[in-house]
Amino acid sequence: MKKAILFLACCMIAMAASATKFSEKVYVTLADSTKFEGYTSTHLINYLRPDVSKINISREEGGNETEYTSEQVAELVFPPSEGDSIFAVYHPVRAQKYMPNAWKKSPKTYKKPIFLRMIYNGENVKGYVRPALDTTNTPSMSVNNYSWIYYYKLNDEDIAKAYWFDTRDLIFGMRKVMKFYFREFPGIVKLIDDGVLDPSDFRENPSIVLPLIDAELASRKQ
Repeated sequence: MKKAILFLACCMIAMAASATKFSEKVYVTLADSTKFEGYTSTHLINYLRPDVSKINISREEGGNETEYTSEQVAELVFPPSEGDSIFAVYHPVRAQKYMPNAWKKSPKTYKKPIFLRMIYNGENVKGYVRPALDTTNTPSMSVNNYSWIYYYKLNDEDIAKAYWFDTRDLIFGMRKVMKFYFREFPGIVKLIDDGVLDPSDFRENPSIVLPLIDAELASRKQ
């Protein structure tokens, strides 16, 4: 019964959100290098649809919108707003659909590139996040928390790899989990073994590993 009520509540929220017309300014760079300023009514930070692969954009506020796919867009930049004090940069990226695990070394990717928000732009690696829904099920109810999945994408590779689901649940053997996700980077594994990269610090700020990945890749080139 409680699950049915929760489902109906989610549907009502989604319907209310879709009925509310809004428009955000966005700076667009297309795949053919064309640049323009526009406005969009597409929610990119929308926990009900985290896998956005197309966006509606008008050249004038309140004007007719044109649909652009992720194959047609190179970059989207949203200016600072009341809810976000910095520019929000999105790239269309081929990304893993699920978190990797011990029995699936190569998780599936989304069929099309999806828009991910860039949180780190290094010489050798970029970091991205996308919204996710963290659900904890109990015999009597389900608890949903809005969360994020973190990715790193090496500049010489096509696919962004998921390395952390920012869940609130307790994770046993956290050091082993971290070592599994970063097994491609022996330097980071050593930092974990030596206690330099502490699980609590990582959970507090999952992006802390991105400059470490960047530095390790740079050292390989020397």
